[in-house]
Amino acid sequence: MNPNRTQVAYQEAAVRNANPIELVIMLYDILARDLHGAIEAMEAGSIETRTTKLKHGFLALQQLEGSLPMEEGGDLAAGMSRFYSMLRVQMMKAQVQQDPAILRELIQLLFSVREAWVELNNRQASPEVATAAASTSAPEQLQSASWKA
Repeated sequence: MNPNRTQVAYQEAAVRNANPIELVIMLYDILARDLHGAIEAMEAGSIETRTTKLKHGFLALQQLEGSLPMEEGGDLAAGMSRFYSMLRVQMMKAQVQQDPAILRELIQLLFSVREAWVELNNRQASPEVATAAASTSAPEQLQSASWKA
């Protein structure tokens, strides 16, 4: 098995075994990698690579948006929807203006929110949080556990 196929097999196994929060974290990582790649391509003057990386980033963002439970998620889901919309607008702006500084700012924002998801995932590992998440007040638990800003 070549190294690329090994990596793909590992990633597929990780996705199959991930809980929903871990999947969100993986999508944040993918989006951040794509933005980093777009920055490198902008700085190298590679239009094709820049466009490819941003296009893939838009797909990751679409997956994040599509996973929002808008009906049950209340204010948290609405806030995440606004955050994802802002990311999309800024990514388009960076593409048009060819401005890597915009993408660097987005990466910082992504990592801040990603850390909140990691914290929530760590809390879910404890029995009391898992019980709280299963209750009908799960959106409120998620909001208080994941947002600091």
